[in-house]
Amino acid sequence: MKIIYKIFPKDLKITLFGIGWWFYTILTALTLFIVSYIGNRFLNYDQRLRMILIISIIEFIIMRIYKYSLKYIRSDYNYYNELPCYLCNQSTILCIIASMFNNTHIMAFCIIIGTLGAVLAFVLPDSYNKDQPFYSAQAVGFYGYHGLLIVTCLSFYTLNVYTPDLKDALWNMFMIFFLACLAHVINVFLIKTGLNPKANYVYTVYPDNGFLKMLYKLNPHQLIYMLPIMFIFGVFSFVLLLIM
Repeated sequence: MKIIYKIFPKDLKITLFGIGWWFYTILTALTLFIVSYIGNRFLNYDQRLRMILIISIIEFIIMRIYKYSLKYIRSDYNYYNELPCYLCNQSTILCIIASMFNNTHIMAFCIIIGTLGAVLAFVLPDSYNKDQPFYSAQAVGFYGYHGLLIVTCLSFYTLNVYTPDLKDALWNMFMIFFLACLAHVINVFLIKTGLNPKANYVYTVYPDNGFLKMLYKLNPHQLIYMLPIMFIFGVFSFVLLLIM
């Protein structure tokens, strides 16, 4: 334990590019490598797809345990703030659907947008998850879950289950807007009914990081201020699919 505490001190907090952050980043990359190696070396197509489904289900269970544990971690816990309506939570469910029905359009969304959302969680965590203590349950849940989401989403590509198709870039663009609109309807409902006055799924009501705040200053209207993101994600998807 002394060696561990020497590398990861008891008072260590996870900061961008800090040792705690690199621990979860390397662990994520290593897990993806192991999953991809085993799948491509020993499994056929159907078995690889089933492997992703199993990982997706495990990931969903971890997500629910993590969300449930927040009631014991956060003083401002609200059940209606933990529904699966965040982009990463949506991607978790979509990974299950994509692997169950072998749907390549949804696979593309998970590979590109799902992975991007999880990476952004690593790089631009929300205000509550910034500078979390390395040994806290919140840090393990947040970085562990998002790391596994990256593994699951990219596995569709690294396990050769999905073949890149440029037409999926357009699908991604409209899918992200549809999910944002769905989240906003839920936000409005929860706020109007008083079930969760601070409902802000996918940040459609108010921004929570520097980039979104910049967009909100340019167009201070709920949901509408995020429209440029739809086109940004569309271009991002096209470029990524082009080089894959």
